[in-house]
Amino acid sequence: MPYRVPKSRLLPPRTAREVRRERLLHTLRQGFPKSPVLVLAAGAGYGKSTLMASYGGLWLSLGEEAKDPVVLGWHLLEAYRPQLENPGEIEQALERGAWTLAGEALLEEVSALEPHTLVLDEAQRAASREAVAFVRTLAQSPNLSVAILSRRAAPWEVLGRVIGEAELAFDPNEALLLARALTPELPAFEVERAHSLVRGWPLGLRLLLRAMRRGIQPEEAFYAHPDAAGLLAYLLPGLPEEVQKRAARASVLGEFGPEEAELLGIPDVDLEFYAEDLLLERVGSRLRFHPLVRRALMGTLEPAETRSLLSKAADAAMARGEGVRAAGYLLEAGRLGHAADLLLQQGESWLASGLMHTVLGLLDRMPDALVRARPELIYLRAEALRHAGRYAQAEAAYQEARAAGVERAWLGLSRLYLDTVEPAKAWPYLDAAQAQFPEAARALRAENLLNAGRVEEAVALGLTGPRVLLRSGQPVQALELLRETLSSPRSGVGITPVFPADRPPKNHREDTLLLSLLEAVAGNAQAAMAAALRGRKQGEAMGSPFVVALAEARLGHALLAQNRWEEARAAYERALSLAEGGPGRLKVEALGGVAATGEDAAYTEMVQLARESGDAWVEAFITLTVAYARLRQGKTFALPALAVQDPFLLELAAVYPWDQGGAATLKRYPFLGEATLFAPPIERVRRLLWEMGQLEVAYHPGVRVEIRALGGLSVAVNGQAVRFRREKTQLLLALLLLRDWSKEELMEALEVSDGEFRVLWSELLHLLEPGRPPRARGYFCKPYGLVRVPELKVDLWEFDGLGSRTAEGLATLHCAFAPPFAGLEHPLLEAAGTEITARYREGILRRGDEEALLEALRLDPLDEPLVERLLRTARAEVAWAIHTQALRELGLEPNALLLAQAEARRTKLKPNPPAAGTAG
Repeated sequence: MPYRVPKSRLLPPRTAREVRRERLLHTLRQGFPKSPVLVLAAGAGYGKSTLMASYGGLWLSLGEEAKDPVVLGWHLLEAYRPQLENPGEIEQALERGAWTLAGEALLEEVSALEPHTLVLDEAQRAASREAVAFVRTLAQSPNLSVAILSRRAAPWEVLGRVIGEAELAFDPNEALLLARALTPELPAFEVERAHSLVRGWPLGLRLLLRAMRRGIQPEEAFYAHPDAAGLLAYLLPGLPEEVQKRAARASVLGEFGPEEAELLGIPDVDLEFYAEDLLLERVGSRLRFHPLVRRALMGTLEPAETRSLLSKAADAAMARGEGVRAAGYLLEAGRLGHAADLLLQQGESWLASGLMHTVLGLLDRMPDALVRARPELIYLRAEALRHAGRYAQAEAAYQEARAAGVERAWLGLSRLYLDTVEPAKAWPYLDAAQAQFPEAARALRAENLLNAGRVEEAVALGLTGPRVLLRSGQPVQALELLRETLSSPRSGVGITPVFPADRPPKNHREDTLLLSLLEAVAGNAQAAMAAALRGRKQGEAMGSPFVVALAEARLGHALLAQNRWEEARAAYERALSLAEGGPGRLKVEALGGVAATGEDAAYTEMVQLARESGDAWVEAFITLTVAYARLRQGKTFALPALAVQDPFLLELAAVYPWDQGGAATLKRYPFLGEATLFAPPIERVRRLLWEMGQLEVAYHPGVRVEIRALGGLSVAVNGQAVRFRREKTQLLLALLLLRDWSKEELMEALEVSDGEFRVLWSELLHLLEPGRPPRARGYFCKPYGLVRVPELKVDLWEFDGLGSRTAEGLATLHCAFAPPFAGLEHPLLEAAGTEITARYREGILRRGDEEALLEALRLDPLDEPLVERLLRTARAEVAWAIHTQALRELGLEPNALLLAQAEARRTKLKPNPPAAGTAG
């Protein structure tokens, strides 16, 4: 375990609790059901810890070191350990530095526990993007409420509702209750003066009441010491001088117990009796200083004495094996050289454990001159930057280290271009590294050969694994191996390659993103989406645009496999935006995706970047992606010759565009008959299966049909719009979209005779199945309904019927919603359209975000309670315009109360004119 968690961090403080704050306890009880994460954000002394200690829950006090997500993971694991059945998977992930996987494993364990509250105290000390991401993962548990106690809302405010200083401040009644406990002799008027002066700040009020008890006027006490050190004027008077000295020395440690007496050089460090006077927090058998108090007390010591104590603390931390904490003490003591030496000794082992953020933080606190004087520290910074996915900065640092004579920088630069999959750029550095580091260079060379598409040479050097199988034309075997590896209990961080490239998986997330790609090629497109979204979440948690961009491209592939063209295009464009400023190779997959949705210039740029990177295999792979996507859209694509050894890709090129033959390919790769990246058009696949005798239908028309009912009824066959000759044929199709019918029910609904119905039914069959042989049984139609086959796409069917989906599910359509059957006059269709719209609207109302509420208002602009709700949001002006336009169309006037609220909102937002004589 790379970091030992002090037991005192797991115990709530035993602070003074003269006032039970029922008002805030009620706020907590009401708040958690609506927001599983509550952020109590206020300055020191607002009673955050006291409040949550009385509320109860699992406690964890954070320190600066918990900015590193791996350290935070160890803290959380220790907090939950007594309740976990299987902490081993979490431990393995943390030992490898895979904190995102550790978070997901911990989430699974926590979700199995009874409902409870987790309190993260002093969260401002651990404020980092990674820490926020870790807590966000954990907060997904349905059985967990999280209270984050921080002096600043940022960056935690993104997780849930913020309870700020205005709510945490004492109200007048609470101020009186505190005064009765501390200074019962003071009249209520004087108490209110003090309360007004401190504006309800609980700690300030406590200090003023103590001063007033000694006869000091509240204004004098409040204004005499405006700085943090002024706290001593309230804390120290009346305390024995020896206690003040002990407190000052103990404050250097921040937290102490009886065992620190020898370290501090005093016979007895016991300050228990004076804990309230010094505002100390009791944590088990130890006492913790409030940071403001610590700074003030440390200021009373001579600088030399402070440095001496910090040095002793560093030595003690080293003796306990706490190198990270020791380095922090050394830096604070000004022993920069010793801190640098410690980083040189242990920094790489910290990186191997995934503590790259800790290493970067320590290096950033060192003067540049000190780092430059030790070139190995420059190399260490480059390694940490690479592990963190900050490739451009890492490259510059490696070059600086190489110029300073650090030969290992050749290996670092080689690894960097393996990370970014730019084999052409890696070769010169690999050649330079070969002479001095032959074994390491050999391992890296094997991976680079694979990246360059030279699979046989890579295999000859001993490289194996799913990527090797994929690039050698065995996608099914690659997917099976990866699935098996990831399902193994030992797969805490994914696949262990034959030649590990000394990179924590958090930089690449290659297992998750490779899984997404393989699922899109030869597996399940929904699984591909799930893996891509997981990879994107991991990339966001790491703050890595590289990983997020690649995840977005892989999400695009998963959507492309499902023929969700617009959503795929949006994902690819997001990937391109995130790739700006990164390695050119990062744009290749996204550019191919944009080309697949119709942009020719993107294909040209993709080919150029793929060739510049030296990856011929990815050029061929993306070229086929473009070709097959366009084929499924009914478009043509001139497929060029492919310079690859991959037999799978070569066969895909040979059979394209599937207008002749293809049965042998479909038999060899049956996943091409599913929604996968290289699937031919579904109607051609199903026609082939019918011809091969593997589809048990009487006839296959060899076409695809798309029916849109939202916003009006339209039909396209093989992408070409069809026109109805009879209006009642259109009504017949619309009724068939709702359910199956009997012939008599349809005749009654359409008000037609038996002969007229036969004419309508025949017209519908020939519209949907052109070229159907006489008397052949219908493929899309049955007596009397529509057959749900893959070649038939109906937007309304995303509802899966009118009764089987939840309201929330109805609000997650892949297509833009509009009231169905617009323009068709029939009471059954009008009733169905109204019901569907109402249920969709119910779903988006439950979503609750402003855009959803606005869409719900557009569907029912006369909903006054919804208008009132939106008037309290940033979309108030748009909501009011929608509402009043609908009223004008009906000749109605707005509700007077709503009108007043809208006017008040408009007045509040109107900028004030500059005062006379001031600049505008």
